[in-house]
Amino acid sequence: MTYRRLDDLGAAHLVMSGVVLAAASLVGCFEDSYDGYGRYDDSSIVFGIDQTKGADGKVTTSVGYEMLDVRSKGWSARGFVTADRSCWAERLDDRLGQPHVEGGFAKFQGGLLPPEGVAVVANRADDLTLPGPAWTNAGESLTFEAHGFAMPDIAPSPLVVPSLDLAIVSPAEASADVAIPAGQELEVDWTASDKSAPRENVVASLTAVPAGEAEARGVELRCFFDRTAGKGSFPKNLTDRFATLLGATPGTAVKGKLHIATHRQLTIFARGGWTVYVVATAAQREQPFTLQR
Repeated sequence: MTYRRLDDLGAAHLVMSGVVLAAASLVGCFEDSYDGYGRYDDSSIVFGIDQTKGADGKVTTSVGYEMLDVRSKGWSARGFVTADRSCWAERLDDRLGQPHVEGGFAKFQGGLLPPEGVAVVANRADDLTLPGPAWTNAGESLTFEAHGFAMPDIAPSPLVVPSLDLAIVSPAEASADVAIPAGQELEVDWTASDKSAPRENVVASLTAVPAGEAEARGVELRCFFDRTAGKGSFPKNLTDRFATLLGATPGTAVKGKLHIATHRQLTIFARGGWTVYVVATAAQREQPFTLQR
């Protein structure tokens, strides 16, 4: 028995670090099903599947997982949630990552994946990457299930996937360094989807590594927007928080990467206070940025 809810602004939305799987931002959602467990969030884990098209036009699919916290020790993020956006800033090193567990096996199945599905295996350090896409159309469903990982079993559950294409209007140049002046909000614009299309989010994130910490996973600021809005911006207060987490002082500049993807998410509240985030993303763009503090 679990409590499942589909993604929406107003529940926690997540993205897997490393494979831009729009990992966590809790924002309001509509309920998919309710089987008796309430929302506790003492421990949380994210599983993700991501499609990326390379410069050569070839599509690859990546799957992976990471633990965010266990019994409230580990992950923490500062959020900014309004009716039109959900944004979160965090140090990725605060996540627990992949601590050793006795065992675990999760599986994504359906769509264009092999008939037996694609496995996510506990204690495997690297994301598994396969050639080819996992799905073709927005609104299709994959099936996800998980066993082990020191958490209750997750029965086969449907994960609705996002569209593969997003017409980005701004930033206009896909390879240009995006300048973010001090005190201003960076806005991302895209061609809005029709309101009759399957619902999905656009996730935009800024990632950077603190100076002198080359081995660090870095800091991330991510924002989720309803695709039908056609635009969204990073709030100034969280952009300042992002720079502070990086150790940037007034008058200095921060350099990093801007990522944009389409995003769908299933959030499962399971026995024992576990929250399981299952995320599907289709990467659209990665380009450099320079933020003036």
